[in-house]
Formats: sequence, structure tokens, C-alpha cells
Amino acid sequence: MMMPQRVFGIGLLAVLVTLTGCTLTEVTTPEGRDLLVVEGVLRSGRSTQSVLLHRSLMGTLVKGEPRAHVAIWTPQGEEVVLDEGPLESCTDNLSLLRDEMLVVEATCYTSIFTAIPGQSYELRVTTADGLTVRGRTTLPGRFDFVVPSANILNCALPPMTNLSLVWTQSEGAWAYLATIGVRGLREGFAGSGIEGPEFLQLTGLAISQSDTTIVLPREFGLFERFGDDQALLLALQRGFPAGTRVELVVSAADRNYVNGVRGGAFNPSGNVRISSVVGDGVGIFGSIVVLNLNVRVGENLPLPNCLR
Repeated sequence: MMMPQRVFGIGLLAVLVTLTGCTLTEVTTPEGRDLLVVEGVLRSGRSTQSVLLHRSLMGTLVKGEPRAHVAIWTPQGEEVVLDEGPLESCTDNLSLLRDEMLVVEATCYTSIFTAIPGQSYELRVTTADGLTVRGRTTLPGRFDFVVPSANILNCALPPMTNLSLVWTQSEGAWAYLATIGVRGLREGFAGSGIEGPEFLQLTGLAISQSDTTIVLPREFGLFERFGDDQALLLALQRGFPAGTRVELVVSAADRNYVNGVRGGAFNPSGNVRISSVVGDGVGIFGSIVVLNLNVRVGENLPLPNCLR
């Protein structure tokens, strides 16, 4: 029997984001219909932008869309043509695809150019057999940390201390997604009875443009609390142990990005929820503006204090 067909978002961030708000419409396809799916997220701070094209999933196969003309038009009216390249250039974590046991033949298109916060860009796709898709996104505005101080890229945090992160508003942002990658927990919790992994990724969320604060690490892990790390996550409510290293990314997301994830899982097994492209396909063309911060946990480290 033919499996029901679904539109899969396979190249985007692997996080579970659930937002409150309006009733949402899920983009699905009738059984047996082969649909073009477009996935593009412009990111500030990157010199290379990418767009992923594929067909809707049938069974375990995700077909690609080679030989398409993919272009992004800048605010100055310049056409930036994206070239076909390796799939790895469009996916943040290919191991997730392997975990889902999908046969992925999606097609990645990339080009070197910088997306500017506050600027609008238009995506135009024409496939080899004449299908056309268009989308438009406006990057949220620039924003900076207030705590820690702006322009600090590396700072020190005392052990077992929570940090109230504060940043300025990003004009046009619909939400802020904060992710941390944590290393050193195994050594930090040694002898405590808590088993820390070599690497842990946790997620936090601020759900409006004016919601510009989150407590690290107490308010992270909202989407991981029902896994196998509950004892670890509970311990982290008090702070990080000495020796921990934390890579923090705060992303201001535009409306298209948020609408694409707010109905459910934004990962290889999650449906595209609200399409932000028009024409002969569905998908997402959104944007994020990011802040980065590296935190080292310990006493008397030769770095600025994160608490100031």
C-alpha cells in the first residue's frame, strides 16, 4: 500500500519549537502527488547562503531537483545566482538524516554573498521542467548584547552561577531562538553521581520582539526535558560546573522562519507548517540574524566577566 505523502523540511535547524498563537494551517500534499519543496534561510554573518530543493517524500525517498535556476535578488536589484553544490552545504547535521533512515537525494544550491540585517531579499526558482517558485524575506534588524557588554565575544562565568542574558530589540523579529553547545560536563560533574555527556545541546526561546532576556542555563532545555537527561538538566538549573565551555547562539528570526516552525518539529521528521513561498511549490524562505558568545566557566580566568 502506498504510504501517505508528506512535505518534509530536511535541511533546517533540528530543534523543537512550539509557539502559542493563532490557529495554524499545516502544508500537506494529497497521497500520490509529487510536489516541489523549497527550503532557504538567509543568515547574517555568513559569507555563503544556500537553498535546498527537493520533492515531497514518498516512502523513504527524498528526490532532488537538479539543473534548476535558483537566484536571490538583492535590495539593489542585483541577481545572485546560486550554483548546484554538495548536499552538505545545505544541511546543518546530516546525521539526523541517517537517523531517520531516509534516502536523501535533495539538491543544494549555494552562492557567496552576505545578507544584511534589515534588508529584503527575493527568491526566484525555475526548475528544468518549467516550475516556478518565488519568496520574499526581510532580515530582522541588528541587535547586540547588553549583558554581557556589547562586542564581547568571550567571557568568564563563575561556577554554579546563572547568567541573565539581555540583548537589545531586533526590529522585525518575531521570536528569538537561543541554542547552546556545552562541553566539559563529564569532567565537571565527575564524582557527583551525575553523568554528563561529552557534548550537550540545549535550546531556549523568547517568543516576541520585545522579549529580550533569557537566563543561562536555567531557562534552557525546554525542549529536552522529557529525554534521558532529566537529572543533568535539573542539576544545570543551578549553573555550570567549573571547566565547562559553552558556545551560545541567539538568533532573531523573521516571520517566515517562525511560521515555518511554530506548528511542530522543525527537523527531518517534521512537516512544513506554513509555506512562505508561492507558485508551483511549497516551502520556507526566511531569515535569521545571529549573536555569538563563548563562555568559559571558572574562577580567576583571564577573560571579561559575563555578569557585567
